[in-house]
Amino acid sequence: MEKLNDKWLRLIGIPAVELLTNLLYLEQYQYNWWVYLRTSFWGVFYIFLLWEAFTRWLRWVRAKYPNIEQTRHRILLTFAGYFAIITAAQITVVSLFGLLGIAGVPITWEVYLHQLLGGYVVILIVGILYEIIYYLSKLKTALIEAETAKKISLQHQYDSLKAQVNPHFLFNSLTSLSMLIDENPRQASAFIDEMSTVYRYLLQTSVRDLIPLRQELNFLDSYYHLLKIRYGNSVFVVQDVRESLLENQLPPLSLQLLIENALKHNMLLPECPLTIRVACTPQGELEVTNTICRKTTKVIANRTGLATIVSRYRLLDLPDPVIEDDGKLFSVRLPLLRVSQEKTIQLTTP
Repeated sequence: MEKLNDKWLRLIGIPAVELLTNLLYLEQYQYNWWVYLRTSFWGVFYIFLLWEAFTRWLRWVRAKYPNIEQTRHRILLTFAGYFAIITAAQITVVSLFGLLGIAGVPITWEVYLHQLLGGYVVILIVGILYEIIYYLSKLKTALIEAETAKKISLQHQYDSLKAQVNPHFLFNSLTSLSMLIDENPRQASAFIDEMSTVYRYLLQTSVRDLIPLRQELNFLDSYYHLLKIRYGNSVFVVQDVRESLLENQLPPLSLQLLIENALKHNMLLPECPLTIRVACTPQGELEVTNTICRKTTKVIANRTGLATIVSRYRLLDLPDPVIEDDGKLFSVRLPLLRVSQEKTIQLTTP
């Protein structure tokens, strides 16, 4: 864009400005159009050379101070050079035009002053426009780079956290299966079937950004069967989701991560069962609430599950989930994305 503007100024702007400016001297030329055209021709030639000097100076300064943080130094040095160039050039050329008789008017101090002031005003206006264009271009580039870096950072964070989820689930499942094989072989067989269904879902959705709520709830049914085989009446999962929201989308495995988080931090006893409720808010969000019966032993709170969910929502430019804990109930509200709003994330990595 800046190159296009520079080309336009060279081919059209410079001759137009010189022709219009020389109209101010038409009376002093005694309305001699030959003198007017001759002076304008040499004026255009002079301004082309002057513009080349300005352009070279500008490129040198921008190469020295290219960053947006260096704007102040760049502007001060740029305009100091502009005024030095225009002062030397105007005095030299006016004197030369007077000696060669090209000027068409007597050269006086008023002419020098007029030419200097005119040059200062023009270069000030054009210089400011160029700096505004350059600054906005740099600002846009900086914002894009910052946003891209943020998304890449979130992607790495999410991938790191996600890498901990599947092995964690597999380890817990195999531990439970090992115990069931000795205690109840029939339940162990059913556990293997449900575990196969659940793990297949984990693998299929690991590369997807969003999943319909309907599929996530179907997965929850299979996952709940594993929990019932493993914990019996120590855990209950209740679903109360409106049919109209089932096609809305959310990051996959969000429900599994929230349930894992609840299991990790609470005791699981028949006399103190963990009850998890999956429902909708009036605003159309998905709310996952669990009763609190904290473990007496200290749990290392690395918040991997919650951090994974939050990281994924931020990566998708969605509002953060709302997490609340009043001591009796722990709840997480997950925004749902309508199908028409579905987003895709495109990252360019080295």
